[in-house]
Amino acid sequence: MILDTLSDQQKHAVVKDGNVLLTACPGSGKTRVIIHKLAYALKNIDADSKQRIVALTFTVRASEEIYRRLNAMGINSKRVWSGTLHSFCLEWIIKPYSCYLPELENGFLIADETYVSDIISELKEKHKLKPIDPINFRFNRDGTFAEPKTVQKRVLKEFHERLQAEKLIDFELLLYYSYKLLTQHPKIKKTLSNIFSLICVDEYQDTQDLLYAIISSIITTGEGSSNLFLVGDTDQAIYASRGGVAKSLEEIQDELNTLPIEQLTLTGNYRSTQRIIDFYSIFQTNPITIEAIGANKDANSIITYNNTVDKGHLVEEIALLIEHSLDNGIPEDEICVLVPQWWLITTITKQLRAKLPDVNFDASGLAPMSKNRNNIWYKLSRLFLTLPKPKIYSLRYKWCTEVIENFKEHTNTDFKEEYQTERSVLRLINSITSNETEGMDYLNDCFDQFLDAVGIDQTIYEQLLINRKTFFDVIKSRLEDPTFQVPSDIESFMSFYREMSGVVINTCVGVKGEEFETVIAYGLLKGYVPHWNDIFNEDPVTASKKLLYVICSRAKTNLHLISETGRQTKAGNPLEITPELQGLEFEFDEI
Repeated sequence: MILDTLSDQQKHAVVKDGNVLLTACPGSGKTRVIIHKLAYALKNIDADSKQRIVALTFTVRASEEIYRRLNAMGINSKRVWSGTLHSFCLEWIIKPYSCYLPELENGFLIADETYVSDIISELKEKHKLKPIDPINFRFNRDGTFAEPKTVQKRVLKEFHERLQAEKLIDFELLLYYSYKLLTQHPKIKKTLSNIFSLICVDEYQDTQDLLYAIISSIITTGEGSSNLFLVGDTDQAIYASRGGVAKSLEEIQDELNTLPIEQLTLTGNYRSTQRIIDFYSIFQTNPITIEAIGANKDANSIITYNNTVDKGHLVEEIALLIEHSLDNGIPEDEICVLVPQWWLITTITKQLRAKLPDVNFDASGLAPMSKNRNNIWYKLSRLFLTLPKPKIYSLRYKWCTEVIENFKEHTNTDFKEEYQTERSVLRLINSITSNETEGMDYLNDCFDQFLDAVGIDQTIYEQLLINRKTFFDVIKSRLEDPTFQVPSDIESFMSFYREMSGVVINTCVGVKGEEFETVIAYGLLKGYVPHWNDIFNEDPVTASKKLLYVICSRAKTNLHLISETGRQTKAGNPLEITPELQGLEFEFDEI
């Protein structure tokens, strides 16, 4: 049953034993293969075994999609742990074993990204660096800074002194401490290799070097009892400037020492029309022939390019494109507005909602809450800001499990007896109401009612108080920041968390692995695509091509590209069209 709907290539990848590197072009069904690989692996785990399988994803959205699809298949996902690579390190290495590291033995908190950004801005100014001067925050495997420049190293040194003084760790320290624990205490990786029979890594091409080291150390310690399943596409490696490394088969083989790994390939595109494929193939850096083999392979496609619209009329242009798709029967959640940088979203989302009041928008990536999803109050807020609908019941149940476990970690005590199961806690949360109309007031009121009901006095738990203050400080700073331009009322807060409820507005990274009938991408300008960091420090042509490749390959049928005029650098110079689009010889459509 599990294999019935798969192609021969997909089926071979699912049943293949041992370590596998699966190269998959856009639309070839890699997510489908991962889901079925997990389901197949679950069937082969003995009922009495304590083994689990892991699916590591690049985004939280992707990990939640894995749970959705498994549940839709009727597969019990209790033995599956799915999450981001950083979350895996936190949950399975740092939290249970932090007592073995002197740096963490007295407790720690995950530093909020807004707080980190403020410190870095302060230190850049102190050391006379420009705000746009890049800093490499990553660590080498020996604990030294990967950043080569002297001034930037001074900034990093002071930054980490600040973190240490406040018992904070950022995401880069999280990775380094995880690797350090595994290296200094081999029993930890032995335990993990016994627990995990399979580790799947999606989008492996954007994995950092330390994460390769962490994962491979677990696999090699198992000596064959734990298998690795890497899936990705080197042409979609868009995180090189942030440390992503698309390692070759030979390099991955070196990581695994003597353990064998076999490379498999998924060819053929089930997603897009051949015309869409032919267009984005222009941006390939590793030219391979991609053939459309889906039901829509010969469907009529529309590909437009607008490089004359002024940014002042951008909303009207995008609204017209959305309406055109809707008028042609395309559902709201099959339309996506993509941008290369998150801040571009904030300038248009509110205006689109006003311009198209009858259209729903899913702009959950713009929530004023911190992206630090490990904050316990963030996890609780999701439950209060989502409605108890059948479609997301399994997700809310999972979030509820995390809330119960995290409160126990923070307080070393249980909820009241009547609230010790997920169902009872969900019933409680669903029953709590508030008359507050502002988002922050609403959440504060709901949190207080919740704590009172479950019998937790937060005033005696310092970590709870610190996390709560951080959670609300970030919301307040974002609401007051003109860059975000997000509304503060509770209805708007709730709209950010509605799952797949309308036209998606997100960044290229935020929708990696997803697909839409219509993709509308704007901000295709030099400095955004490619980013200034890539222009100054990397290979700008390759970076630009890969980002365009990812953007365009999200589209099934319709693709609308926009390089708007009227944008300027901070120095007042007009931004130019992305070079790889300038003068492109392609017969674009008009609508």
